[in-house]
Amino acid sequence: MSKAYSEEGQHDRWTSLNIWLHWTIVVLIAVQYLVTAGGMEKMWDAAKSGSNGSGGLFTLGNAHIAVGSLVLIAAIIRLWDRFAHGRPPHPDGAPNWAHLLAKITHVLLYTFLIAMPIGGLLGWFLNSEFFAEAHHTAAEVLIYVIALHVLGALANHFWFKTDALRNMMPGRGR
Repeated sequence: MSKAYSEEGQHDRWTSLNIWLHWTIVVLIAVQYLVTAGGMEKMWDAAKSGSNGSGGLFTLGNAHIAVGSLVLIAAIIRLWDRFAHGRPPHPDGAPNWAHLLAKITHVLLYTFLIAMPIGGLLGWFLNSEFFAEAHHTAAEVLIYVIALHVLGALANHFWFKTDALRNMMPGRGR
């Protein structure tokens, strides 16, 4: 039996693909918030007013659409990998409430990472104010879900003294 398998037959580490996709999504989300989001909002406003806007504006807006589409693809592949190849068990040493909170946080993260790009695409291509506003509101909420996820990883590492954070680092996959 390989070293990546525990005695119960459950993998004790994430796959290398899952870890790579995790950090790829982190970078893509950072790009969305720090670089392209303002361009998309300005491009939306320009399109609504019938203006052509500037080339740089449309470059940023289109980059936002492309990066959001990559987030959607990466999240779907990561979710598939999680179900197809298993996930490590929640670490020993963390209390049950922390396991429950981790599960809720992960469901919220995947929901946002899949629904937000779809909502954004529907908002843009259907010219739907409803989907565009839902996408924008979800982006504001996602920040808090990400913060909860990061706090959970840090709590596992520093407070509960588990390997959960260490096991998500590049080079630690199976």
